[in-house]
Amino acid sequence: MIVDKRAPIYPIRTVAHLTGVNPRRIRAWEDQYNLLSPARTSGGHRLYSEEDVERIRWVKAMVDRGMSLKGIQRLLETPRPAELVGEGRGTGR
Repeated sequence: MIVDKRAPIYPIRTVAHLTGVNPRRIRAWEDQYNLLSPARTSGGHRLYSEEDVERIRWVKAMVDRGMSLKGIQRLLETPRPAELVGEGRGTGR
């Protein structure tokens, strides 16, 4: 069975349980640091995908290793080599 890892299915309380990260902290990572961008219901409730859950786990692991949230934010904003090639920058011209 193939699952769409980008499908928004988890409410924040479930994500908090799956990741061990407090819902307040998850909201802060979204609102203050733009580390997440979950989907929203028509009522404004956040819904997280499996990719979002994986990202939260990764951010938590980086924080646990001593990386700052600003550092994580900068790391996520830096284009990856594949993105550079896709934009025509990594072609050696």
